[in-house]
Order: sequence, then C-alpha cells, then structure tokens
Amino acid sequence: MFEHLLSLIQILFHKVMKKKRLCPHRCEHGWRKKWLIMKLYTLFMFVFSFTLVANTHAQQEKVNLDLKNVSIKVLFGEIQKQTALSFVFNTEQTQGLERVSVKAKDESVESVLKRVLANTGLTYRFEGDIIVIREQLMNVNQQEEKKEITITGRVTDEKKEPIPGATILLKGTSLGTATNVDGSYKLTIPEMKDCILVFSFVGMQTQEVKYVGKDTVHVVMVAQLETLDDVVVTGIFKKSKESYTGAVRVVTDKELKEFKGRNLITTLANIDPAFNMIVNNDLGSNPNSLPQVQIRGAASLPNIGELQDNSSAELNTPLIILDGFETTLQRMMDLDENEVSSITILKDGSATALYGSRGANGVIVITTREPEPGKLKFYYKGELNIETPDLSDYHVLNSRDKLRVEELSGYYHTTTLGPEYEIQFKEYYNAVLAQVEKGVNTDWLSIPLRTGVGHRHNMRIEGGDASFRYSLSLQYNLTEGVMRDSKRENFNGEINLQYKHQKLIFNNRLSIGLNGAENSPYGAFSDYVKLNPYWSPYDEDGKIRRYFEPYNWGYWANSSGVDSEKGVPNPLYNATLKTYDKSNYTNITNNFSIEWRPMEALTFQGKVGISWQMNESDVFKPSTHSDFVSYTGDDIARKGSYKYGNGKDLKYEASFMVNFRKLFAEKHLVYAGLNAELDETTGRSYAFGVEGFSDESLDFLSMALQYEKDGKPSGSESKSRRVGLVGNVNYSYDNRYYIDFNVRTDGSSQFGSSKRFAPFYSVGLGWNIHNENFFLDNPYVNRLKLRASYGMSGSQQFSSYQAMETYSYYTGDRYNIWMGAYQMALGNKNLEWQTTDKYNIGVEGEFFNSRVSVTMDVYLEKTSSLLSSLELPYSNGFDSYTENIGAVENKGFELAASLWLLRDTERRVMWSVTGNLSYNKDKITKLSDAMKAANEKLAKNGGSNPNRVLREGDSQNVIYAVPSLGIDPSSGEEIFLKKNGEVTKLWDPADRVNCGISEPKYRGNLSTMVRYKDLTFNMSFGYRWGGQQYNQTLIDRVENADKRYNVDERVFNDRWQNPGDKTFFKGINVTTASNYSSRFVQDETAFWCQNMNLTYELRDQKWMRYLGVSVINATIGTGELFYWSTIKRERGISYPFSRQYTMSLSVMF
Repeated sequence: MFEHLLSLIQILFHKVMKKKRLCPHRCEHGWRKKWLIMKLYTLFMFVFSFTLVANTHAQQEKVNLDLKNVSIKVLFGEIQKQTALSFVFNTEQTQGLERVSVKAKDESVESVLKRVLANTGLTYRFEGDIIVIREQLMNVNQQEEKKEITITGRVTDEKKEPIPGATILLKGTSLGTATNVDGSYKLTIPEMKDCILVFSFVGMQTQEVKYVGKDTVHVVMVAQLETLDDVVVTGIFKKSKESYTGAVRVVTDKELKEFKGRNLITTLANIDPAFNMIVNNDLGSNPNSLPQVQIRGAASLPNIGELQDNSSAELNTPLIILDGFETTLQRMMDLDENEVSSITILKDGSATALYGSRGANGVIVITTREPEPGKLKFYYKGELNIETPDLSDYHVLNSRDKLRVEELSGYYHTTTLGPEYEIQFKEYYNAVLAQVEKGVNTDWLSIPLRTGVGHRHNMRIEGGDASFRYSLSLQYNLTEGVMRDSKRENFNGEINLQYKHQKLIFNNRLSIGLNGAENSPYGAFSDYVKLNPYWSPYDEDGKIRRYFEPYNWGYWANSSGVDSEKGVPNPLYNATLKTYDKSNYTNITNNFSIEWRPMEALTFQGKVGISWQMNESDVFKPSTHSDFVSYTGDDIARKGSYKYGNGKDLKYEASFMVNFRKLFAEKHLVYAGLNAELDETTGRSYAFGVEGFSDESLDFLSMALQYEKDGKPSGSESKSRRVGLVGNVNYSYDNRYYIDFNVRTDGSSQFGSSKRFAPFYSVGLGWNIHNENFFLDNPYVNRLKLRASYGMSGSQQFSSYQAMETYSYYTGDRYNIWMGAYQMALGNKNLEWQTTDKYNIGVEGEFFNSRVSVTMDVYLEKTSSLLSSLELPYSNGFDSYTENIGAVENKGFELAASLWLLRDTERRVMWSVTGNLSYNKDKITKLSDAMKAANEKLAKNGGSNPNRVLREGDSQNVIYAVPSLGIDPSSGEEIFLKKNGEVTKLWDPADRVNCGISEPKYRGNLSTMVRYKDLTFNMSFGYRWGGQQYNQTLIDRVENADKRYNVDERVFNDRWQNPGDKTFFKGINVTTASNYSSRFVQDETAFWCQNMNLTYELRDQKWMRYLGVSVINATIGTGELFYWSTIKRERGISYPFSRQYTMSLSVMF
C-alpha cells in the first residue's frame, strides 16, 4: 500500500519538475507546483502514519493464555475474545496442523503468533485489526515460478451507487482485498483452475463469481432478503413478518411517495382505510387544522363536560411512536415524508399489548431514515405545490335572482308598520334595483380566496463506513392555503450519528422542529358566501367600503352584527386592518441509544430521550374591527382585543431492552425479549385576554386598557409519571407453527393510589400452511398463512389529576396576606385503567406466482371500565365524580387485495391494481346513570342541527332527530311522527329517534400503478358508502336561511307554493324556523380522487456521471382533483376545500 502511494507521489513530482524545467520564467506557477508537492507528501505521511499506528497498535495487543492441546482454530478464537482483532484464514490450511499448547502472560499477539506458527509453513500479516494467515513461500525462485493474475473492477448496489469497504476473497483461501471509496478494487491472485471470487458486505447478499479469464469483473450487490417488507417494526421489538401473529400494516417509503397527500396524515389515510381521518366539513383544507384520526373506530367515550363542549377529539387518537419515542399528532403532521423510512400501524391486541396502558386506540410506529454508508452523498429535492379552491358544491344566487327572492319573501312590503315604512322599503327596493341594473354582480366567493403557491425543500448529506455513519438533513415547507394570507411554515433539521466499536453501536439523533401558522385575516369563508351580490366591496374612489350601501334601518332591524346607524359591515374591510391570528411552536428532541451484541443471538440496548416543546399564540383585533360594531356607551373604550397563550411541555423517557434469538436443531426458532421503560411528562400553560386599544398600531399587550370584561388569566400545570415492564416470547417450529406471547405491567400516576399498576397481556397463534409438506408442490398457492390473536390494552388519554382530590386558591379573596383554598373535586383512589379486549382472526395469501395477494382480518374489540362521571347527592358538596362505569364495542373486518396484470421485469413493464375495504360497527353497551341523565338533558335541546347524544345499545355516531313525514301538501307545514305513533305538526325533542349513523359502513380505496422502463404512473381513489349525513346546507342555507343575505339557489326550487304541491321544502314565505328532523338526514355514497402522479427517473447516464449525479427524479401530480357524493351540500363552511397540483425534482450527487 505504501509503495503504491510513494510511487504515485514520485510520478507526480517528476511531472511537476519536468514542467518546471520547460517553464523556468513562471515563478508563480512553479511555487504553486511546489505547494502541490508539499500537500501530496503531507497526505502521504498522514496516511502512512495513521496506518502504521493502527498496525503497531494491533501488533502490540496483549493476551493471557493457558491452553492445552487445542487446535490452531481454537487459539485464534481465544485471541479474538481478548482483543479487537479478527482472523482471516483457510480452514483447509489449518486442518493438518498438530494441536498446540500455549501459555502466555501479558504477551503481545505478534510474539504468540511467531512462536505458534514457527515450522508450520504458515505466516501472518497485520492489516489494521485483521490478521491474515497464509502459506509461507519457501524461496524467491518458487515465488517467481508461480504465475499471478490481476483482477480489477467496481462493486455497486442496485442504484449504481459504489459500495466502499466491500470484501473480495478468493474462495478457499485468505487472499483478498476491499473496495475503496469509489467501490473499485484490485486483486492479485495466483493462476489456478476453477477460480471463484466471493463478494460480501454487511446488509448485502454474498455473491460468488467465477473467474472466466476477463481481467475486469464488475459486481452489482443486492440487499439482503430481510427488507422492510419482511420485518415488522413495533417500536419496541423488531419481528420477522413471517412469524408475526399480529394484525399490522407496514407502509414503505415507496408507498408514501405513490399515495402522497397534503401531509403525512393524509398520505397514511390514502393508503389504509383502517386509519380513519375524519373529515371536518367546517374546516375543509385549512392547513392549520389538526385532523381527528381513529384506528378501528372509537374505543373511548367523552365525559359529561366533553360531550357538552364537543372537546373529546383526542380521546381516540392513536399512540404515535417516532424512532422508539412517543410523539404528538401535530409533530407527525409536520414531518417530511421524504425522511420517513417506514410506518407500521399496529391494530390488534397481539400488536398493541406491547404498549399496555397506551395501546387501546392503536399504535402508529414511524421509523425515519438511517444514514447510508459509502462516499459522501448529497441529496436535494425541490417541490412546488399549488392549491386552488374547490367551489363546485357552492351554488349561490346572482344579483337579479337574489332581488327576486327578497321580493317573493315580502321583505319590501309591510302591513303592520304603516305607510311610512312602506315608502322607505319601496325606496330601498329601488336603490337595490338600481345596483342590479348597473350590472353590479359581485362574486364574493372569489374575493377572500386565492391560488396558494407553496414550496418544499429537502436537503440531505450522508456517508460513512462500517464503523461510523452520519447524516444531516434539513427540510423547509411552506403551505399557502386558499384563503388569502393563511399559511403554515415548517422547518425541520436533524443530525444522526452512528458509531460502531467492536460489538457496541452508539446512536444519537438530534432533531429540531420549528413551526409557524397564520390564519387568514379575512375571517370565515361563510361570512363572504352570504353577502349579497348587488353589494359592491369598493366605493366610487376604489377604496374598500367599511359598510355596504344601500342601507335601510327598518329593513335590517333585529339583525345581529349590524350597526343600526351605518349598516352592514364589510368583512373585507377587516382584512385591511392590522389584525392577526398566529401561533408557533418549537420542538427539540434528542434520542440516544447504546446497543451491545456480545454474541450473534443476544442483544442489549439502552435508550434515553428528552423532548421539549414551547407553544405560543397571538390573536389581535383593532378597535375598528367589525366585531366591535355593536359596542356602545361605556363599552366603546373596550374596543380592540388581544388574546395571548403560552405553553411548555417537557418529557423524559428511558428504556432498557434485551433480545435473544436463536435457531435450535434447524427447526426450533426462539425469540425472547424484555423491555423496561419509564417516563415523566410535565406541562404548564396559561392564557389571558385584554381589551381596549386606542390605535391599531399599538398592538403590544401592555398597551391594553384592561383585562377582558369578566375575565382573568387562566392556566394549568400537570405532571405525570409512568413505568412499564414488558416481556415477549415467540416460538416457531420448522417455519410452520408460531406462538407469540406478551405480558406487560404498567404503573401510572394518573390513576387511583390503589389501582396504579395493572397487567396487560396477549397471545397469538400462526400457521404457515404453505410450508406444509402437502402444500409444497402446489402450483397455485405461493403463500398461505392463518393467524389469530387475543390481547388486552389500555388508554391514558385523560387528565393527570382525575383520580386525586384537587384544590384551588381563593385568588379574589384573602385575609391580611393569607389566601384560602377550597376543594375542587372528589378523588377516587379506586379509579383504575380503562381496558380494551381485542380479538382478531386473519388470513394472508399469495397466489399464481405471487401475482395475486390477499389479506383479510376480522376483529372484535370490547372496551370496559370506561371513565365516566357519576352523579352524587348535593349533600356531598359535589355533584359528580369520576368512576369506571361504561363500555363500548367495535367489530368489523378489513380486506386488502392486489393483482399484477403485467410483471415483465426484463422489459421493465409492470401494471398492478390494489384495493382496500374496511367495515366497522360500534355500539355503546353500558353508560353510567349520570351520563344517561346528562344525555337526556342534552336531547331536549332544539335548533337547526342535532347535538350529539349517547345512548346505550346505539352507536356513538347516531344522528338523533325527530322523525318527519315531509311537507303537508295542503298547508305547506311539516308533519312529524311522535314516539307513540301519533301524527302531529308540533315538533317535540322528546320524540328524537335514531335516524342514521354519520360514519359509513364501508370505506376503502382503489389504486393502480403502470410502469414502463423509467416512467411510472400512479392513480388512487377513495370511496365510502352505507352511512348517513345531516345535510346542514338544506336547513341553514335553504329552508332557515335569512333571505336578506345571499342563499343557496335551491331556495327557489322545490318550495311549497299552493295547496296540493308535493315538495321537499316549506313555502318561501314561511318565517317559522325549522328544527332538526329526519327530513335532512340523507344516505351518503362518495367517490373521490386521492392522488395521481407521473414520475420519470434517470440513472447511470454518461452525462450524469460527468456532472457527478447518480439519480434524477422528476414528478408531476395532483391530489383531491374531484369529489362526488350523493349528498349535495356546501363543502368547507369556514374554510373551503382545495385541489392540489405538485411538481417536484430530486437529485442525488
């Protein structure tokens, strides 16, 4: 090695000096050459010194030996145990040697080898930490007689990336070499018959290549068979998919790209319908709204308070694990899918029981990319995202039709207010008519909207070798919503370092996430939908009007939000003010782990993680904002408001794990694992509102006049601790029969002092039928697996102090300098864990040379000991306390199938079709008496939209409404059916019945992929049917609509006018408001485009190699291109839905 380096430097030196003699007058150029020579010599000396030190250190390693009558192989093994050295030798060379006895005390390895190998015909050579044992050549003549051949080549992976450090050995000998940083190698071997080269590298399949006389041998290495498709990452233990008995869905990074949505949560919902992202028709495509997600239905019920204020969304949120540590749904939404390696969705009891008290709602395990070894790689991906508003479900009236509706409704005539008002109304009608005749027809729907143009950037640097690997990644994402000035910005950075020393692996991952969100200053989209088209947003000078013209006080009397003197405020004016609604958070997480593998079958691992997050929110409205138009008298000084919120969360996590995996007698595979963990979470938050700002430029908190009326600062503090111990045993016989057993004990400070610890367990069985002797020769079935499991898990999605007696201070009253305290709630020391029993039966199959694959799961989940409120007599001083009373049940099935219509790998032509179907039915099996009483009280509420009510025996998602028989043709009034069967025209909430379920019975997706060489086209669609929806548009925007504002065009259609008319809606002149009824509950079937994308990939082109580029990937795509539903309603009430268009380009150097 040193001779080659020295020769290289000498050659360069002579070339430089030769050029110098040719150009004696170019002194400056000559000095540069001298400087080059000095750098080359310095480089040589550094490499030489480093290698020399490494070899010297290896040779001086000391050992203590006391071996008697052992083979040379045993001696080598003992030296390996005591040092960091490894031996490379041919077993055939050592088989004929005599056994040796060696005694050494603190003796160098080199000294021992000299003694032992003397007179054996073998010699040794140190190559760093490797000792190569080879035959000793007797003399120079013999060496010259032996002919040699030199083989060169390059070793790459399937992506044409070089593999540095790959080992090349001549089979049956110790002769070998390794590839350099470019993947190139040079090997000199003796000429021999049947020469075979063995190529090997960690994580790659070992290949044997026969030498056929060519001096150049290039090899493309393939990754080992155990890929992400064959491994289930549970976040605690890593399991073989073949022997795993749980119901899971492993999503690869490839699928994340093919089904790409607006964020990681949407993408996951596009792939697996069991991951249910509940659509919020009010918030639409607001980039700053956090969606509600569930896995296999809702396993928890809200308590009384949550039911009343509808704040129970987080109760059924699944547990999210990021690289072995718990994280939040918000952080998941802001992750860049390009940095995700795989996502595993754990569904059944066998899978979720690993997480015990946290697994009842299912578990999402996210694994990010690990650093890839090799030469330094630089990756960049840029993406342009365009969003356009989807207003296809909005149908409002134009100016002329709107004026006609007002006239038919009798708004311009009065029989009770006298002729004076009749004249005023006529004048007002003429003024509006003049606007219409002038051609004023404002498209208010487009004014607060825009085409949002966002962009995303991802940069990644990685490299290293077998012992040290590193990666640095930076991501920036700007999402511009379709409401003007609404946006979300994310910045994520991560440094990942891995170091391997002998049998130890150190890993440290530091990540930083910064997020900024701004809501639109234009307000709610619904404020613009209702504006009359004959109103102009601008005055004659082109300035935005503060109030609309024309205006008549009598016409707009008793209307909320209207200034009695100035008229209807223009919401567009608010957007010109210095108003904002923004929030941000900073998240810093550091995870450190140590792994020790003393032997192949045994692994120890310790992890420590810390996560800190700070949240902040600011909402400011100046005094001129339309929210304050009704402030008069003493309230004028209160105009202008500022609301501020701040929160900090800190979490510590630590775990220790030991794994054992070994195959006995070629048939008995045993896996055992034990994991102990603990964590502590602390949180603190506060918020307050102030009011009274004299000028909009003075938006600093301290400039406010006072706290908001009848308000004061609010806040909370919390701390919770949890410990857990989980053990897992998996046994496999002959790769045919499997049994998997988990047991876990959890303790949490959130529950009663007598019930803080609880056991959780699961058992799973599996049978690989395709490995049975009677199935081995089956030409149609390639894989057939049956599995069944039972498990119990729990939930901790509750308040930290619900089991304790809590107290608060009298902050408003005090005696002298002392403050008193009072008890806020009763404690319950027997409050225990909410548990879910999960049963699952599944089948997996691949048929016809794996062209067809099918997976089906049938499940039943029973949740008991639900936390609920229990009513108490007033003599206790408290009206309720928390108790374990309540139970729910979910059952259903999941079906996934894929078909390869074309699969020609040689011509690189492929076409596949995939479908998923999910069915879930839930039922409340038990409620506390207090919850029943609260629900019956809520059931008596009136209004246009039915509030949520829970009843035993029904689904959580039932729509309870008063049954309607439709509109009476003779009078145009609605007819109702009472519970006793009586027909009446009087609406009574006591008659509410089950009119449908808002969740669909079935939902799923269909997708197809077509690939021709380097061109790939993906397309996926979502669907659902079998459920009902309450059509809010029909009652709020048609029948109960305030026709002084703009309305849905259906206000003209299907209205009762004359006796005998059979219609859906009441008459246009009916002023009595309608309450919720079954008339507005409609069956829903929906079909929509999830995404489409076209990708072209370039690899290993000559011009790319010249530029140092290995891969170029270009993609164009679209998402949510269309949405079709049997229910015709306005979609996106406060924030509209949108269509997405993307263009991306990624380059790897």
